[in-house]
Amino acid sequence: MTHTLNRRGLSEAKPGEEMVVLFMVHQKEKDKKLSGMVPILETVLKYKPDNIIGAPMGLNEEQIRKLVPRSGIVTAVFNNRDDVQKIIAEIKEKKLGISMVVSGLFSDVRCLCQANNLKEHTYNISLGIFGKTKKLPDEKTLEIVTQCGHALISPYLVKDIVKKIKRGKMTPEEGAQLLIKPCVCGIGNPQRMERLLSEMTTGE
Repeated sequence: MTHTLNRRGLSEAKPGEEMVVLFMVHQKEKDKKLSGMVPILETVLKYKPDNIIGAPMGLNEEQIRKLVPRSGIVTAVFNNRDDVQKIIAEIKEKKLGISMVVSGLFSDVRCLCQANNLKEHTYNISLGIFGKTKKLPDEKTLEIVTQCGHALISPYLVKDIVKKIKRGKMTPEEGAQLLIKPCVCGIGNPQRMERLLSEMTTGE
């Protein structure tokens, strides 16, 4: 899941702060394995993800239940490592033949695998940003916009929301809910965005 590799702001000093999970059926295997997405989705929903595919478009859980068996994709973000550990354990036990990708700090992923008697077999890393880096937004803005790996969260939207919060026209929570909408994959982290917006508007 390479579109999550450029997320900034996660730190070994804050283990378990954020993990993204992905389940996807390959196009060639949809006829055989698409039904397996139903129990996977129910397991993910059971642990109350902070965001999930379809939610940014305003879909409720029942609508997401109709979407996923057709799309063959579940993406979600969690702020609780224990919940992801339980999801891995339950999906492993179901033996559905659909692989799970976990994106986060290497230490968190390793901890999750060890807890479930699994061995991580693949690592993808980002080498960073090259080019005219002076033109990049400030670091806190980057922490927000890089949460959408398809670059659909604009730094100008972040700037506008920060202005509105400072003027008392919006709360950080409302701003975070607006910022996750362009990222239709459902991997924007509203909890972390709210915290960042609070820091950006109070000068902390």
